[in-house]
Amino acid sequence: MKKAKDKKTGSISGIRQTERLNQRQNHLLGKNIKRLRVERGLRNSDVVCQLQLRGIGISSSTYCKVESGKNNPTVDMIRALAEIYQCEYEEFFRE
Repeated sequence: MKKAKDKKTGSISGIRQTERLNQRQNHLLGKNIKRLRVERGLRNSDVVCQLQLRGIGISSSTYCKVESGKNNPTVDMIRALAEIYQCEYEEFFRE
């Protein structure tokens, strides 16, 4: 499941920003979110704080559920995480 970033709007093509990316069957997205956080030496609370500063209303427990695949991230959250981790969207969908 690869999505392309629209260069003009910065949005992920084919998905409205308020939609959630469903990872019930495949936890690849959550695993990659966690991998990127660990690679950068960040704690969950560091990322949650950065997300909140960017207007994403999320708690530490909800963020943990996103990483474990129990909750689905919004497109807005993925956009904010790409900024925090300084990566391309494709990193979240890499196998």
